[in-house]
Amino acid sequence: MPPPPKKRAKSPANVAASDLVAFNNAAAGHEGVLSNTSGSLIFKPCTPSEISFYESAASHPRFQALMPTFMGTLSNPTDPTTNSLLQSVVQQAQTSTPGAPADPDGAAIPITPAVLEQVTSSASAATTAKPVPPSSDDDDREKSKPKTESAGWTPSGGAKINTQTSIVLENITHPFTSPNILDLKLGARLWDDAAPAEKRKKLDDVSASTTSSSLGFRVAGMKVFVGHQSEQDTAAAGLVNSSHISISKGYRSYDKYYGRQFKDQQDVQSAFTEFLYSAKQHKPLLASRILSELEEIKDTLEKEESRMYSASVLIVYEGDVDALEKRVGEEEEVWREKAGGGGDGLYRDDEGREREEEGEEDEEDEEEERPRICDVKLIDFAHASWTPGLGPDENALQGVRSLVEIFRGIAREIGS
Repeated sequence: MPPPPKKRAKSPANVAASDLVAFNNAAAGHEGVLSNTSGSLIFKPCTPSEISFYESAASHPRFQALMPTFMGTLSNPTDPTTNSLLQSVVQQAQTSTPGAPADPDGAAIPITPAVLEQVTSSASAATTAKPVPPSSDDDDREKSKPKTESAGWTPSGGAKINTQTSIVLENITHPFTSPNILDLKLGARLWDDAAPAEKRKKLDDVSASTTSSSLGFRVAGMKVFVGHQSEQDTAAAGLVNSSHISISKGYRSYDKYYGRQFKDQQDVQSAFTEFLYSAKQHKPLLASRILSELEEIKDTLEKEESRMYSASVLIVYEGDVDALEKRVGEEEEVWREKAGGGGDGLYRDDEGREREEEGEEDEEDEEEERPRICDVKLIDFAHASWTPGLGPDENALQGVRSLVEIFRGIAREIGS
């Protein structure tokens, strides 16, 4: 079984020179998230602390690889002035590029952090993210000091965050035809040091009554593509009898209260089995691949000194049966080609898994993503910070270790 293909450097993302639209491919999270019309980027309302964490992640490259690609920030992306500037700057960038075709219809065209910087600078608004040099230990310790309540906890209950600034991120669901999405909220403790006593008690009650306390994570939301015919069959048979599950556009969507009903690992494992519904005969491969990605998250967090409260693991895989079949075939073909010359470029890691050598890549290869059947990322860093000298984040690691154990069991069971 081939390992996951190595993630290549991404080409500049695309954005349509037109109005942004609501982002609908979320299994959980806050309101107010927008997307460009092509779906390759998302614009997520955020707090200054989240921007700071994304920026400073440049000094933690292994951790940064577990995050969605951060493109920068944009002030008030729905404001007409900002939209107008965005369209103007993007069109100017295109026409100034030698050989670039005309774009009278506002089709998707390249936008880079430099373009975002020009837009926000012109609007006298937020500054886009720039690489942050590694900070000194003193700086990191200062940032890691517990925040006082005056610093402000920003609870939202899932409502739109009251801010004029959005972070611009890659949309990791975009490469998939019909993405299945699983959002897993990490931690038994869900509040950071700035949270007031009332908020702490509320979140502690949620943790104590769910698997957040016992397993260190809970299912915060889930979307599973079942196809339009299956949708009709399911509805007609009355198989969905929970107020926390809805059926629309070929998807079963499970809201945040669905996972709050779970009491133990068996409940969670049943939900994960439901999540793997679309994988069909590729369930063993998919479960093994997700397990490998989770192990990488675990290994990374064990080597980092950070704290994340209410962060999530986001798991995405191709839910369209035909598209998944095609991706598996393409991936196997790429692997066969790579292994062709007597195994050049391959090695086994400490756990015996086959891996690919790091090395120079052809320019053409860098511009083309290898097919991936799934992706697993850490998301939601509104309450995250680097904490040098305090050791690994055992709160988040409790949940990640539980996930590794559960998916190892699933992979073993369906692979036997």
